[in-house]
Amino acid sequence: MVYAAILAGGRGTRMGGDLPKQYLPIDGVPIMIHTVRKFLQCPFVDALVICVPRDYLDYTRELLAGFPDVAGERVCVTEGGADRTGSLENACRFFANGREIGEEDVLITHDCVRPYVTEKMIADSVEKARVYGGATAAVPCVDTICVSRGGSVIDSVPDRAALFNVQTPQTFRMKEFCDILYSLTDAEKSRVTDASAVYRLRGRTVALSAGSPSNIKITHPRDIR
Repeated sequence: MVYAAILAGGRGTRMGGDLPKQYLPIDGVPIMIHTVRKFLQCPFVDALVICVPRDYLDYTRELLAGFPDVAGERVCVTEGGADRTGSLENACRFFANGREIGEEDVLITHDCVRPYVTEKMIADSVEKARVYGGATAAVPCVDTICVSRGGSVIDSVPDRAALFNVQTPQTFRMKEFCDILYSLTDAEKSRVTDASAVYRLRGRTVALSAGSPSNIKITHPRDIR
């Protein structure tokens, strides 16, 4: 089985306005719907859950009901966590409820506000995760990156050839990923910035899968434009 967790638990404060950014429209269609559609276009995705803020559970279900192509049995909604790690835990527990997660099952995690993901990116992420255990979409850095510990002067400049911008989807052997996630201490959870960090905290391998410069994370109003 291939499961997909769409992480939409954030409030999008940098976007401004009252509505979380995952519900804002692009061409008249909410970002969330654009993203979910991309995953439903993948025939190998068996089930999908969207993790949303508690007070947006009913709103999200009503929203999905207004788009018949995303209101099928493959799509469910559950409460997100206080942070990314909490949402990942909730997604794992949602899928495990009433199901036996097998060694071959795979979990895809994806930022809801990356609506320009493609079927090819999703498929490549799943393929790499089956081989290596974990995978994250990434693209080579095109800018020179500097390290400045005090924020005033350059301390060092890493070799750009070895640097990549990390994106989602991020995909893992599900049983192993969930077991690691449940085992993390509070201190370890505080260091988790993305799903791949969960895997790497226990020394597991995370491969690079195909990302794209167009696979942007919508964060600021200019990204909508």
